[in-house]
Amino acid sequence: MRTGLVGPLVWAALAAGAALGWQALTVRYNYGGDWSALFYTGQSTAVPPQIAQEDVYRVNDATGYDGQYYHMIAHDPLLRGETMRFLDNPRLRWRRILLPALAYGAAGGESDRVDSAYSAVVLGFVFLGALWTARWAVAWGRHPAWGLMFLAIPAVAVSLDRYTIDVALAALAVGFVAEGGAGFSLAILVLAPLARETGVILIAAYALDAALRKEWRRVALAGASSLPWIFWLLYVARRTPADATVFASWVPFYGLIGRTLHPIQDSVATPWLLRAAILEYVGILGMWVAVALAAALLWKGKRDLTALAAALFAAVFIAFLGQPQAWSGVYSFGRTMSPLLIWLALAGVASGRWVFLTPLAMTMPRILFQLSPQWRGIWHGLMR
Repeated sequence: MRTGLVGPLVWAALAAGAALGWQALTVRYNYGGDWSALFYTGQSTAVPPQIAQEDVYRVNDATGYDGQYYHMIAHDPLLRGETMRFLDNPRLRWRRILLPALAYGAAGGESDRVDSAYSAVVLGFVFLGALWTARWAVAWGRHPAWGLMFLAIPAVAVSLDRYTIDVALAALAVGFVAEGGAGFSLAILVLAPLARETGVILIAAYALDAALRKEWRRVALAGASSLPWIFWLLYVARRTPADATVFASWVPFYGLIGRTLHPIQDSVATPWLLRAAILEYVGILGMWVAVALAAALLWKGKRDLTALAAALFAAVFIAFLGQPQAWSGVYSFGRTMSPLLIWLALAGVASGRWVFLTPLAMTMPRILFQLSPQWRGIWHGLMR
């Protein structure tokens, strides 16, 4: 897709600058200036010696969040140390190697530089995702300011808040369609499943698109692009204990239906928790809308990469993800399902049918609500 670069570059830089600005403010006024707080390490989380030496910030939460584990992996991406015994699920976490490995590489393997490199890599993916979103918008006659929409993707917002790895796949999901066709980059196919296993849908969609066009060389290219991921899976499998977590269900939509039938997951003893529960449920309903819209794209005869990727993602990952915890809250399913939200939103930008942005609009309120205490902390800090 050929578009002008100046406008998209400007808006991508603004998106990355806004992301960095928000992080700087929340670190300054909510975490006492300690950037390691963004890894969201829990009070009771045991950490490897190299992490302990950093005197990593401990959040006011016993268990912390996923970013704390990818922080550990970034210090030991090839499983050469004792890091594995500090992770909750080593095989699952190490499969998602792309962002931690890039941080390690950007730091030149120097442990004291890894954290800064991790921050830079996260912001780099924000820049790329916003750039590709802006280029997509311009290609369809829209303003490049649409690049800022990338910041509204749940995977991006959560990655900026808690340094999860999902921003990498979010950016690649945009690039997959924005740089598709003749100018498609093989690197996106190679990297996507290494960012997160759900990235294999990009390979499948590319292969299906090629098969429908009877372009068998591209089908072979898609197959070859999966080899680095397969080799990495074998490498990790030889060095880690089996992952006993059961994510899939043979009953279609078992997980989503179960969550829909149980709107209240936790205590709603305070008004804040009640509002949070309501917004979680709005996000769940947004997933049903996303499934319907993905089906509508195919029903109307769309057979481009965007429609194929959205339909495959809905048919495979939304339909057969049965793990209850994965559906517990928007911070979980919103970032996991972000590729689908992205492709639907891009379809809306291209067609001018803004209904395709509805699922995104239904998931983001819960994430913004989660961030409201941080915004209040920033406001009070600035007003002192």
